[in-house]
Amino acid sequence: MHFRTRIFVISILTVSAVLAIVITLSWSRIMQVELDHLDDRLCMEARRTIPRFDENGSLRNLAVPRGAQLTMGPLLADLADKLRIDSSQHLMLLIESSEHDLLIKAAEINLKTLIGTMDWVDAGPLVGRCQVASFEYEEQQWRAALFSVEGRRSFIAVEVAATSNDLKSTLRETLIAVVPISLLLSILGSWLIASHTIRPINHLHRAMDLVTQKDLSHRLSGHKEDKEFQMLIEAYNTMLDRLEDSFQQISRFTADAAHELKTPLTVLRGKLEQAVLSEDSSQLDLNAILDEVGQLSTITRKLLLLSQADAGSMALHLEPVNITELLDELIADMELLSEEQILDCSIERALVTRGDLVLLRQLLNNLLANVIRYSLLEKGVRIQARKDETGIEILISNYCRPISSEVRSQLFDRFYRGEPEHTQGISGSGLGLSLSREIARAHGGNLTLEPSSQDVVLMRLLIPILK
Repeated sequence: MHFRTRIFVISILTVSAVLAIVITLSWSRIMQVELDHLDDRLCMEARRTIPRFDENGSLRNLAVPRGAQLTMGPLLADLADKLRIDSSQHLMLLIESSEHDLLIKAAEINLKTLIGTMDWVDAGPLVGRCQVASFEYEEQQWRAALFSVEGRRSFIAVEVAATSNDLKSTLRETLIAVVPISLLLSILGSWLIASHTIRPINHLHRAMDLVTQKDLSHRLSGHKEDKEFQMLIEAYNTMLDRLEDSFQQISRFTADAAHELKTPLTVLRGKLEQAVLSEDSSQLDLNAILDEVGQLSTITRKLLLLSQADAGSMALHLEPVNITELLDELIADMELLSEEQILDCSIERALVTRGDLVLLRQLLNNLLANVIRYSLLEKGVRIQARKDETGIEILISNYCRPISSEVRSQLFDRFYRGEPEHTQGISGSGLGLSLSREIARAHGGNLTLEPSSQDVVLMRLLIPILK
């Protein structure tokens, strides 16, 4: 089912259910009000039909001789008219007086016995005493009123269904006119609601159709949209931003990888072709070939680790790692490689965490290797390591040639090696810092370039203490 159709059907069903509930509750309330009015009319008629006698003992208000039991057609017809029923067949009537032995009865059942079995309730403060009650007769509901005064009483009962015939007829005529109009308006309203609701989704769908691998620049505007759709559009635009960044990064990464691998492969091919053409195996420079193969192996291994980091699947072999001992070992190697390097080390003892020893060694080795390659020997290098509340913090700072803010913002980009005049004659693939940061993040930490003057590089490595 289409979303528009689903909204349309749900709206129609909701409106229909509400309409049915309103009609039912309204009819129930109308019947309750009508029943209250019926009680008032019954009491009024019961009071009116109480026998009244003159000085001679003759009835003043009913043309019925003393002790007579007559066919009271006019009286019943008058009562039926005042009680708003179609026929006197829906009436029960009993009028009696103990003083004059007057008995007027209009029913085929024993009304006196019936009156005695009812649960009477006072109707209100009328002259004399009026009580009302409900009872069932021949599977129909009846409502009765009993008015008593000075040994005389009048009992009138009417079938409830007969009193509601006019109301039912009026309601039926009203519904015949109102329901089709209501349904028509409901259909139009539901269609408008469905169309208005689906409009932002269609807008989003059209924008998605414009997105291709070569063009990810299309963005949606959330202006004048509902808050929920603004959130959806914002999430969609954010997703496109991340997707565009990923595509650009992948394209740049692929191009840079191809460029970096091209150089050692070209050297290898040239050396091998030279050896083949010379017919002298002594011309084969095995050391140069071995160096290029090592460079290829290093680049390939770093690319593999970076791809695992991108996929969130960098495998860690966790074990206790003494960062203090690891730094001491790498600094000792650094001093051997660069005897002229001035080192200022402040390393706390017993800095131990759980991590992957091989990867952490590679991380720290990359940082110190960059120091050896790019620092100014006469200025010195400062290495600090300490434990704080968040974990183990390692700060490595060195003086270098001035680096602009634009270059600093790209230092962690893959295959980026800075300005050519600064890196000329220095080996490297431009993957060290980006790989080091991914290793730090895989351990739950981070590697950042801290603010400093243009001629100082300050790296901050944070490694949480894993338990």
